[in-house]
Amino acid sequence: MEVLLAIFIGSIVLTVLYGSFFQIIKAKERIEEELDLYHEARVVMSKITKDLAMAYPRGLINSESTNITLPYFYAVMEGDSSRVIFTALSRIPAYGTRESDQTEISYYLQSVPDSDLFALMRRDNPTIENEQAGTQFPLSERIVGFRMTFFAGPNELGEIQEPAFEWNSNEMQSLPRAVNVEIIMRNPRGENVEFSSMIALPIVDS
Repeated sequence: MEVLLAIFIGSIVLTVLYGSFFQIIKAKERIEEELDLYHEARVVMSKITKDLAMAYPRGLINSESTNITLPYFYAVMEGDSSRVIFTALSRIPAYGTRESDQTEISYYLQSVPDSDLFALMRRDNPTIENEQAGTQFPLSERIVGFRMTFFAGPNELGEIQEPAFEWNSNEMQSLPRAVNVEIIMRNPRGENVEFSSMIALPIVDS
């Protein structure tokens, strides 16, 4: 009887330990998945912040035409998401080449096949205004939404202007003073997590 009782108690202890062990493993996996999501969001925000901080009104360098008519900062809403194209000094020219550090940067969403998610695409085009040039790659493929809000400085009367979801430098005659970037990402549990960051454009105040 004592042996049977010991076996019975031991089996209960082992069952509890077994269940606790797998609960710890699952909790660890969930935490690692969350950390991966937040790390990916930080990388994406860091890249966008760096590019916007280097936004600069386009010159004639690397352009195929001296008759430049397209805006140097252009953003529109495509459905509920933003698409932005701007020139920036964020390119590192190849060593020994006569190239500029000026390039055309684009951010936009592209559907992920067989999914309701989107890829946040970044396009780097050193040959400005040539739609066939440049390279593009996804920064993240678990995007639910991507929206930018643009803030201008005070107008001629000193009045604060309302934020806008679109921007055309040909009409505004300037870069935005700041941009609020909102990104919604899908975590592994199917939940949507929102990240946002307010980014100032240094050249506007220089």
